[in-house]
Amino acid sequence: MRKLVHEPPDEVLVVASILGDLEAFDELASRYRAAAVRAAQSIVGREYAEDVAQDALLLAFKALPSIEDPKRFAAWLGAITRHRALRLSQRELARERSQVGLDEVLLREIGSLARPLVSEGETEELRLAIENLPDDYALVVRLRFLDEMPLKRIAAFLGLPVSTVKWRAHRGKELLREQLELLKDGGMKWKKTEKS
Repeated sequence: MRKLVHEPPDEVLVVASILGDLEAFDELASRYRAAAVRAAQSIVGREYAEDVAQDALLLAFKALPSIEDPKRFAAWLGAITRHRALRLSQRELARERSQVGLDEVLLREIGSLARPLVSEGETEELRLAIENLPDDYALVVRLRFLDEMPLKRIAAFLGLPVSTVKWRAHRGKELLREQLELLKDGGMKWKKTEKS
């Protein structure tokens, strides 16, 4: 896991971004892009998750001056991401297929928006096992163990207490272990966990 060196808090980066520092927003986008993709994926699926996350980050960048509490940037971005994903899944799926509107200047300037999120550590077996987890656990497991996001950032992004995120990571890991054991012992016999 990566060790966090002295990184400026989100609120400092938010204020710098509002003042026009694109590198500050690039850092924010790097911190929360994986979380935005995973959150979107849980609503719209893999095919559109990248687009929704990118759209949410662009929208967040444009709306930064309207943020009321810079300390709550992660939760604010999480809400934007979920809203954009729900909108896409409900009303805009057909329209999004025919039209792609990207802000090319931001894509060139902010590298975190243009890089595809590749889950190198996610094998087919692991992917299937994670898909069988309840959604709340699956998202936390992906963010914590595949994307190596710190618990505090996951909690901030999801708008949950750190203790809840710790529990979901712990319980999700146990459920994942059970799913992988079932695969190992019985071939493709999967235990369907009850989605909550």
